[in-house]
Amino acid sequence: MAKSLINKLVEKPKKSEENLINSQEIVDKIKEGYALQRKSSFKKRDSFTPSTLTYGAGKCPRFWYLWFEGNESDVKTDWYSVANMDSGTDRHGRIEKAMESAGILVTNEERLSYQDPPISGRTDAIIKWNDMDILTEIKTLNEDSFHYLNVKGEARKYHVEQLLIYMKILKKSFAFLVYESKNSHELSMFPVKLNEHYKNFINYFFDWMREVKKASDDGLLPENPYRSNSKVCKGCDFETVCRTKPKGDIKIAPRKDLE
Repeated sequence: MAKSLINKLVEKPKKSEENLINSQEIVDKIKEGYALQRKSSFKKRDSFTPSTLTYGAGKCPRFWYLWFEGNESDVKTDWYSVANMDSGTDRHGRIEKAMESAGILVTNEERLSYQDPPISGRTDAIIKWNDMDILTEIKTLNEDSFHYLNVKGEARKYHVEQLLIYMKILKKSFAFLVYESKNSHELSMFPVKLNEHYKNFINYFFDWMREVKKASDDGLLPENPYRSNSKVCKGCDFETVCRTKPKGDIKIAPRKDLE
């Protein structure tokens, strides 16, 4: 009797809302949402894209054949990569807005196209400085990479490659690469001036694209120039479908890097 009365008088502690919720599960769910923004899909193009050409599988002739042909792509992007790419896009817009506010922006996100070889893309910005219209490409880096480039005193080679494509299309002999630190928001600018070395490289680059596109137009599947366990293949959107295809009809070397 006494025990029953005590139980009635003493209120049992209620489970708090905090104890009912696993915060890590919510974090994991948000990360899943990032990853779901990049799903497998059927991909088909009829032109090269500068940003893809200069990195990873973009150097592989077979990759471009499969994209021109049209094939189902793999999901290769994790939550961090999606968040990082979206963050980079946001930063581009913010920097371009600052250029506009400063009164030096001529145009941004300008569409570019080239016929032979077929290339389509967008420039980041063209700024006005000393009565010159200067092509400007914007990149973001973590603080360690940003600091390393400034100590080294030169831009990343594959970023220069991308800028050289734009320079050839727009017939520019001078351009800038702008880097922003993701941590401090500091900016650094690296000039890129067209010289004989760059001219020879970009002419080779365009010839390589023409060779790859002709093989695609002729229905000649390039052999895979990489080992199946290579980093390039593991990062390729068409890795799965590539393995189902025949060995290939033609040998085309992977695109050389700028030295």
